[in-house]
Amino acid sequence: MRGFALLATLLVLVPSTSAKAELCTIDSVPAATLLLPYFEVDLNSLDGVNTLFSINNASATPTVARVTLWGDWSQPTIAFNVFLTGYDVETFSLRNMFVFGNIPITAHAFNDTGDLISPHGNNPQWDSDPDEATNARFMGCDTNIPIGPNPVLTPKPPQFVDYLARIRDGHTGKPVDGLSTDQCVGADYGDNIARGYITIDNVVDCTHLFPDELGGIYFGAGGVASNVNQLWGDWFIVNDSAGFAQGDNLVHIEADPGGGFAAGDYTFYGRYVAGLATDQREPLATTWAARYFNTAGNPAAVFDGGTDLIVWRDSKCQTSANGHLCTGQTGDVGPGWLPLDETQVVAFDLSEQAAQICDDIFIPGGGGISPPPPDIINPVQCFPLETQRAAIGQGDLDPPFDFGWMYLNLNFTLGDTSGRATPCSTDGLFGDIAQSWVTTNMKAFAGEFTVGFAGVQLISACATSFSACAIDGNSCFDDTDCVGGTAEPGPGGDDCTFFPANQIITGDLG
Repeated sequence: MRGFALLATLLVLVPSTSAKAELCTIDSVPAATLLLPYFEVDLNSLDGVNTLFSINNASATPTVARVTLWGDWSQPTIAFNVFLTGYDVETFSLRNMFVFGNIPITAHAFNDTGDLISPHGNNPQWDSDPDEATNARFMGCDTNIPIGPNPVLTPKPPQFVDYLARIRDGHTGKPVDGLSTDQCVGADYGDNIARGYITIDNVVDCTHLFPDELGGIYFGAGGVASNVNQLWGDWFIVNDSAGFAQGDNLVHIEADPGGGFAAGDYTFYGRYVAGLATDQREPLATTWAARYFNTAGNPAAVFDGGTDLIVWRDSKCQTSANGHLCTGQTGDVGPGWLPLDETQVVAFDLSEQAAQICDDIFIPGGGGISPPPPDIINPVQCFPLETQRAAIGQGDLDPPFDFGWMYLNLNFTLGDTSGRATPCSTDGLFGDIAQSWVTTNMKAFAGEFTVGFAGVQLISACATSFSACAIDGNSCFDDTDCVGGTAEPGPGGDDCTFFPANQIITGDLG
């Protein structure tokens, strides 16, 4: 009783204010959309890598979260609804989903009269009203949780089980049943580890729709998506066999309930609403700073497991195709945007020496063309997919320094994809701006200990042009402001000097 009295006193003393949010600055406050930027699930071993995440309701008002799984080619594979009572929390294990076909079972008051499935405790006002004759709230949830018929109301397993083969194959880069012959929705690493990313949207009712639906039926005035910022959550990648785990907050993407984003503004789901900003969700950053240790395999180093960068990217591509030619096929493998380019990656050491990497071949305009022009035979893309884990020290992501920090300008221009088998209908959308998310994962003592944290956001995609960079003068290093190799006019214009990969840069970077 003392604990309860103390808690009651604290609740009286603490002012009832919500966290102050700021659009165009991604911060951990309640949001309308959550992003899990990357996941891994080992389908071969129950002790292998797995991904966990949670969805939480920061409000007393019940709501529905729409969970969508996407492959690393940014094709949605499955989506389902999660009903949340006030202040509810639901936790997920992707191994349970991919291996056993299990997802949390939730239900609103109309289908949970005993308050056993999604309990609200002693606070019925935190649930939908079971006494409403027509159950006006969340009517779509009567038969649409978690997917198809409510498993609580039918003795058979939910229809989600029918989709197991689709998500297992789709997220491991194998041909997906139900699509055309040899059609895939993701890259094949050959290790039977499922990969992809997840979006979680606040919606006004249960639905069968995906966020990439055309015609304004998901976002906008007549859509199911809600602009109320009330969701929050976290995520973890764990590996029992290796004995490590890493975690962070989910990416919290706020909506502007006042409709402040206008047509032409970059928004998080902008490619799916034709750049009209009807999703009203703030975009992510375009340019990043991330610490690194290039010390994998060095027994003398504390972080002897090195550093991985988990990088989520927006291809800015909308395609009507449900699948694409699989990895290893002949022809236009993958979607029209594949592979994604980046503008510039520069590694620094602790003595402020700098080396440009991920740029072995000069591309006219200083990079930023995706897919690369056909006359570029061996272009370098360190982060070619919409989501990936990239190890520092492998391939072209290999700075000449043991440790320091990395500057990542991940902007690019989505060029003409009309010649591809599955072209984008949004070619040129948002010009040279491209949102992204970067997470750093450092491993110590042969990988027994890991730490993961988000990179530092230098520039938001709310900027109208990445020439607004201010890292060195009015530019972002040497090639950012160049247009076709011509110096940008005006004070602080770029000298358009390009440096070979791994060459230590001396002199003015701008």
